[in-house]
Amino acid sequence: MDKKINNARKPDTFDSEYMEGLDKLFKENADLAEFKWFLDEAYDRAYSAEHKKRDVVILGTMIPEELVIAAGVQPRWIIGGSLGSTAWSDDIVPRDTDPISRSVLGYINRPESDFSDTLFIIPLIRDSMRKIAGELRSKGMKICLVDIPPDRRDVYGAEKFKKQLKEMCAAAAAHTGSKVTRRGIVSAMKRVSAARAALRRFMEVSRGKAHIITDAARMLVGNSYYMTASLDEWTFRTEALSDEIEYRAGRLKNRKRSRPEVIIAGSPVLFPNYKVPFLVQDSGLSVWGTVDPLTMKSSVIYDKNMMRGSMDRLIGNIASLWRRYDASSAYIKNDVIYDCIAYLAGKGSVEGVVYHVLKGQIEYDFELERIESMLSKFGIPVFRLETDYQYQDVEQLRIRMEAFSEMLVQNRYRRERNVS
Repeated sequence: MDKKINNARKPDTFDSEYMEGLDKLFKENADLAEFKWFLDEAYDRAYSAEHKKRDVVILGTMIPEELVIAAGVQPRWIIGGSLGSTAWSDDIVPRDTDPISRSVLGYINRPESDFSDTLFIIPLIRDSMRKIAGELRSKGMKICLVDIPPDRRDVYGAEKFKKQLKEMCAAAAAHTGSKVTRRGIVSAMKRVSAARAALRRFMEVSRGKAHIITDAARMLVGNSYYMTASLDEWTFRTEALSDEIEYRAGRLKNRKRSRPEVIIAGSPVLFPNYKVPFLVQDSGLSVWGTVDPLTMKSSVIYDKNMMRGSMDRLIGNIASLWRRYDASSAYIKNDVIYDCIAYLAGKGSVEGVVYHVLKGQIEYDFELERIESMLSKFGIPVFRLETDYQYQDVEQLRIRMEAFSEMLVQNRYRRERNVS
């Protein structure tokens, strides 16, 4: 990893953004041997312009990839996260388009990319994704649209979603020239369940271990699920990293919680734009975890009963469980994010919430008022952090974040004094 960083050129914003982020994570976690694989994986996926024949690309994270894997291909994700890649979409989309959509479309249009033999699977979770779909279609790209029904309680919506997943699976199979079988779907369900279970274990064993692995590094491991070219190796490496952290934690003395613990919720934080987690940890806070569409996906794990029955039943089970835990902005009310924060607040797991809103993603802002109202009953303050992928606001945000951190420190001091 260090060799790649030292030898890499930094001729433009995209390069420097990626390399500076990787370099910071590497230096802060240099003693963690297993973590270096995840840095290399992030590097390789960012800079690889190689496309396999009949690639399947998923835009965003709101698609059950197990049905694509069952069609015989490991999907590639384009999920955004880079200011540098937004520059490649400047002539295509309006300036006020949300940063994730601009970053996604820019990456597709980067000069060295060739997606001519690619199937794009696009979840229609917001209007900007519909615009991206129209743009790709106008260029002759092959696309498959998945319209996520916005009301979880709608029985007809659930059936519609199941039907669309069947059509998506068929489209992926036709594109790859594979045949989807019941056995193939069960195998894919087992593999993604193992990967998500490995991620959940990692998040548990690494929590509160900033002296072993930084909070930003923990987030990169989660993001790297969407960067890997091999799901099974990713699962193996994640388990190995968890083992290393557990071993090192066992050799060190238990440390008392010194930093206030917060949740980062709302718009997903995507590498390489890690200014939010870097600001949080530099301001003296500890990230207990994140509550966003990426995190909640780790809850979609299938038990043995869900892997029984016909192909139709299997796809129905995938659709049902997916809709239960999907925390995307597609829904009228994002009850998944709300319920998760409420659960953690009730357990006393967190002392504050950093609510991250990317400019243009007003769907998350709609949820803020009721989340603030609920957290006020627990005496948990909320810091609304609105930003985009630009870096000019870092110092302003740092001042506000440090003030929020100081408030949490004072709150903890008052609670401890009252108890004593």
